[in-house]
Amino acid sequence: MDLLADVLRQSGVKPRILGQRVFRTAMAVQFPCDKSFGFHVVTQGRAFIHTPEHDEVIELGSGDVALMARGCNHIISIEKKLPRKILDIDEAAQLNDTSTDATKPLLSIVSGAYQIWNKPVHPFFDELPRWYVLRAEEVGRFDQVDLAINLLANETVKPDIGSETMTQALVDIIFTQIIRKIIAQQNANPQTWSHALHNAQIRSALELMHADCSYEWSLDELARRVGLSRAGFAQKFKAALGSPPLQYLTTLRVQKAMDLLSNTSDKLEVVSQAVGYKDAFGFSKAFKKMTGVPPKEFRNRDREEKELTWRFQ
Repeated sequence: MDLLADVLRQSGVKPRILGQRVFRTAMAVQFPCDKSFGFHVVTQGRAFIHTPEHDEVIELGSGDVALMARGCNHIISIEKKLPRKILDIDEAAQLNDTSTDATKPLLSIVSGAYQIWNKPVHPFFDELPRWYVLRAEEVGRFDQVDLAINLLANETVKPDIGSETMTQALVDIIFTQIIRKIIAQQNANPQTWSHALHNAQIRSALELMHADCSYEWSLDELARRVGLSRAGFAQKFKAALGSPPLQYLTTLRVQKAMDLLSNTSDKLEVVSQAVGYKDAFGFSKAFKKMTGVPPKEFRNRDREEKELTWRFQ
């Protein structure tokens, strides 16, 4: 099974293309992305990203990609020094729509966002760097990222029938390929989810739990299914991932419960059983321990926040 797709799906990822931004003057645009993954692909020109986490700005050239793997409000400008006036996304879009300037833009950038509104509990998200920059020169010719960026640049310069579909598909490809590169780099670090993926027996155990986290998995059965002794499996799993197998199972159950509480009106007892708990009390205790709030409070807060402007639906 596709473990990454399952992790992203259960965490409630919702994608949105923020569109192409064309900078024809020395302006700056603010991106309110405190609840999102986000990334920017420079298809023409040079950009400067200003973030609260960096003393120095992040400079991007044509073909460079910057992935924001933790929520962060940030600003993109055409020059290293910020101008006095900083536009919001709507103001910048309106300026582009009303512009009659046909000259070559100083900067063209395509942006995408993958919103995760409720902070996920899965360990994968803790492994991601706050910002990850992939330089054009680091990508080999005919690499999938290189091909996708070139196609994206052509699609935004010369839009045609089906451009919206093409752009979304290309943005998804770039996003997934960058995540793959991060996972490949993290593989060298023991006691991480990325490291565990590269151990065939541990990956098999992960796939079993992801496929049915409501099943009453025991250490003995997981060990038997992957061809290891009980003690050997427990030791190998913790060495690879950093936590015991049944603790990881609890994490999966709570993450799935967050998704169900957010996207269904199922009663607490139904949600409890759907994620492998026999009663709502035991489930509520595990949920609060991991998220800091009881399930009912989580659901009520989530419902209220669904009406907020910047929440993707």
